[in-house]
Amino acid sequence: MSKKPFQNPSGPVKSKSKFRFFLLVTFLFALSNYPKSMFASEPFHNLHGFYGERAAGLAGAFTAIADDPSGAYYNPAGLGFTHNDGISISASNFKDVKRSYINIDTPGQRYNQTHQGFDPNFIGLLKNFDRWKFAFSIVNTYNYSYNRVDQVNYPLVSPSINSTRNYTKERYNQLLVGPSLAYLVNDKLSLGATLYYMNDTKEASRTQFQQFSDLSYVMRSYVDNRKTTGLMPVFGIQYQPNPKLSLGMSYRRIFVTGGDRLYNEVYADSTRRPGTSAIDFIEGTGESASSIEQGVLTQKPKLITSIPQTSEMRFGVAFFPTARFLASFDMIHTSGYKIRRNQDEISTLGRRVTYTINDTEVRELTRISTTNFAAGMEYYLADTFAVLGGIYTNEPNTKPISWTESAVDLYLQNTFGNQVSQSSGETSVVYKVARSGTNPRNEYSRNRGLSLGFSWVTSKSSVSVTYIRELGYGTSRIDPNSLAQSFEYSAHSIYIMVSSRN
Repeated sequence: MSKKPFQNPSGPVKSKSKFRFFLLVTFLFALSNYPKSMFASEPFHNLHGFYGERAAGLAGAFTAIADDPSGAYYNPAGLGFTHNDGISISASNFKDVKRSYINIDTPGQRYNQTHQGFDPNFIGLLKNFDRWKFAFSIVNTYNYSYNRVDQVNYPLVSPSINSTRNYTKERYNQLLVGPSLAYLVNDKLSLGATLYYMNDTKEASRTQFQQFSDLSYVMRSYVDNRKTTGLMPVFGIQYQPNPKLSLGMSYRRIFVTGGDRLYNEVYADSTRRPGTSAIDFIEGTGESASSIEQGVLTQKPKLITSIPQTSEMRFGVAFFPTARFLASFDMIHTSGYKIRRNQDEISTLGRRVTYTINDTEVRELTRISTTNFAAGMEYYLADTFAVLGGIYTNEPNTKPISWTESAVDLYLQNTFGNQVSQSSGETSVVYKVARSGTNPRNEYSRNRGLSLGFSWVTSKSSVSVTYIRELGYGTSRIDPNSLAQSFEYSAHSIYIMVSSRN
């Protein structure tokens, strides 16, 4: 029996401020009734969360403000306009995420991936030296842990399968640590820079057991661990032409400096005879990779230890009509990324040698450029109590996935095997066309979100609580041997932030 492919289905307000208060109430009411079709981040998106006290409540529209330690991340130039001698801030985030894959294997069958976690996501310190400002921050940009256990019995689209069981654990984390420096050129202009050290990790393990109608079975399990280090500089400028208007811009870029990776896979098929070809092994690192599959020894391309080295540009505008009210708007553009390298393979079985030519695009690193928008408002109902709200977009950094494309892909695979070969004696050359179904960037979801926050502020400290709601809809293809399916993303987040000032 041929090797079965791995399936992954699986004080009261003053009268002159009443009009602006009415605007804020109307804005928050609109948020609560925002259409669900406009709402819904992960490696499939470029925005992973919010960091800092006010930024979360403003839905990330903070580039033209950035006047607390979280400005080190959004726009370090904003630190130049801070007035406190020292400030510290700590933020924690509870996040509940659900990713649903709909109509896989059987109509109505839904596979869910879930994540729940409470993590510190920002800690920052800021010191004021007249026109010079120094800051140090730790940013946990994302920390996702997914666990999934699925079982499907007698799927309609695969009548030869009795049952499929999947056990999946995945964890993704990125940590940024580094100093910031800002200089207030004059009362209207500030320049700033941050240099982050980056540590990005991925840990994934999966096991699948599949039994067929003839009672034969296959089992596959693998572990994939990666660690990547690098630097992320952030440069910013902020200009305030008058006390009621602020303009901000920042630029960041990822530079990978090192990394390592270990991949190990074991595959067993009950129909095979006992012996050296009964079990397949695949193992690889960032230096080399090889496999033994049905007795064939293959030298594979070394594993990818990097992450996409994308850049991001933020443009922000903030308007301060009164001391109690502000409105802000951000545009965030993240570049795409694509690299190519030789990924050919050489296989040997006895005296027979096969050279396989693969597509040179490293698809797990491919990113599509995105442009996102965020808008937020803040209003002080009293001298010490503020309400914040915002909306934002989070576009996918993956290519669109269509049902038609998946149908064509399956037809070509079943008809032509997706490859062309030529043999001469004991030597063969095989050219493989990259399948859309095997692309690891297999989710496409247009996400939208809203934020609602409350902040209690005194001259020495502040406490704020912010709720974030994200929803997204799109398509995915987690099984290369099935058609594309609908995809839904849903997340609730609560940010708790405490800060103190000297």
